[in-house]
This record gives sequence, structure tokens and C-alpha cells, in this order.
Amino acid sequence: MRVQSYFGAAGVAMVGIVAALALAAGAGGVAAAQEAGEPADQARTEAASAAEARAEAAGDRLGARIEQRIRAEGPFFTAPERAVIEQACGYPAGSWDGFSANMHDSVFICANGRRADSAEVRAVMRAAGPRIGARVAAAMDSAEVREALEEVTREATEAALAAVDHEAIAREAAEAAQEAIAEARAEIEEATREMEERRGRRR
Repeated sequence: MRVQSYFGAAGVAMVGIVAALALAAGAGGVAAAQEAGEPADQARTEAASAAEARAEAAGDRLGARIEQRIRAEGPFFTAPERAVIEQACGYPAGSWDGFSANMHDSVFICANGRRADSAEVRAVMRAAGPRIGARVAAAMDSAEVREALEEVTREATEAALAAVDHEAIAREAAEAAQEAIAEARAEIEEATREMEERRGRRR
């Protein structure tokens, strides 16, 4: 899943983090189950993998819809602003699309790794920030993006639950084994007491 960052007056808004975290949680559940010694269950493992694949695909669709909505109104930056960024980053004139941008500690990070922190670049960022934030907010509030967010949440939850099923089975098996061991010990102790009582009566 490709996660793009967009910056505005409030900082950086990351898209797709919830889905990524949910997938990570699902993978962690599978790993925990394997460490617990769960016997291989091919059908259930395949179901969990399929659920994770659906969640990732939903996340990709979400990212595509957000990007489509945001790009529909053209570049974030005006032509003069793009020229300032291109010069600061060393891009060829007219080569920057005005979308691919990254900010770190209020510094513009160019695609080539250069840190553009001149007074001109900072002025561009201050001017562009509010309209970028407004466009991102409008995109996130659109019906198609809200629908895609719901799909991501649903699919990611199913993926996490599929992995949790693995862990639960392993835990239940361990608990059942402990109960069986406890019962066996109790029976041995009872049999031992009976033997000792019989020996005592014989004496």
C-alpha cells in the first residue's frame, strides 16, 4: 500500500495508517499463534491470508480515490510557487507536478533529498498550506472516500479477526492440555493415596 503525505497549516496528514496498522496487528496475531505451537491448519491459514490481501486491496483503493479527488482540482501550488520549489530543489524547469511533496520539521524535503529551507520556500509553504489543508479535508469528507474508508475498516477488521482466530485456537489447545495434565495428576495422586491406605491396612 502506498501512503502519501500531504502537508497543510496543521502539519502532515497521513492517509492509510489505520489499514496498515490493522494489517500489522493481523500479522502479529498469526506470528503469536505460530510461536504458541499451533498445528498447521492449511485452510484457516489460507483464509487469513486472503483476508489480509482483501484488506490491503481495500487500502490501495482508498489511496487511489483520495489521490483522484485531490488531483481533480489541479496542482497544489501555483505556477510561480512551483518555479520557486523547482529552483530550490534543483529540478528542471516545469518538471515538478506540484503534488509530490514532503515536509519534515517545517522544512521542504525535495525528491532528491535536498532540504529546501530558504525564505522564499517558507513563504510558498505559508501561502499554500491553507488551501492544501482545505482540499485534503474536502477530499476526505467526500462520499466516495468515506465509503472507501468504511471498506478499509471492514476488511482490516476481518483480517485481524482471522489472525486472532489462529491465536485463540492455539491458546484454547494449550488450556485444554493444561486441564488434561491437571486431571491426570489428580488421578495419580488419588491412586497413590489409595495404594498407601491399602498398605497401611495390611500392616
